[in-house]
Amino acid sequence: DRFKKSGEFDRLRRELLTHFQQSDGMGPFMARVEDVAQKRLDSDSKLHYMSPEVVHRELLQELDRYPIIERALAELQIFSDPAFAADIQQSVQRILKQDRGKEINSQPFMSFLLTR
Repeated sequence: DRFKKSGEFDRLRRELLTHFQQSDGMGPFMARVEDVAQKRLDSDSKLHYMSPEVVHRELLQELDRYPIIERALAELQIFSDPAFAADIQQSVQRILKQDRGKEINSQPFMSFLLTR
């Protein structure tokens, strides 16, 4: 929870997205998404008469049935990059140190309360 509140989660998420968008896996990923969506649209003519919101929801549910995202992430090279792993480790250690500092700083106050 503290990791997300620190902004590191969003920063890493954006970094991963940027890396993926610039990778060789982006083309095949988009082609697979388009293929699944087109097949769903072709197989259910009722979708052509539904509101865009309903069609969007139906297509997302169809995409959830396939491990498209999981495969794309598994092929993403950044996860094997030592610099990326070190960056995450440094962020986590910094957050843990901040949390420990708060615990240490609050202990005298808590001790004072408990002795009264």
